[in-house]
Amino acid sequence: MDEKKTFGGARPGSGRKPIAEGSVTVPVTIKLTPPQRDKLKRLGGAPWVRERIDKAKE
Repeated sequence: MDEKKTFGGARPGSGRKPIAEGSVTVPVTIKLTPPQRDKLKRLGGAPWVRERIDKAKE
């Protein structure tokens, strides 16, 4: 049982990459109907929402 496993576990460089270097993100939950969720996915999901928020005037 001294065999070294070559799969599973944490690996350097694995995991979801940050949106922008040094940026911190927070999770946000919204309620959508199933058709709205499907449309959001077709439009581009979270990246599409972030782009719209950044372009919107306050």
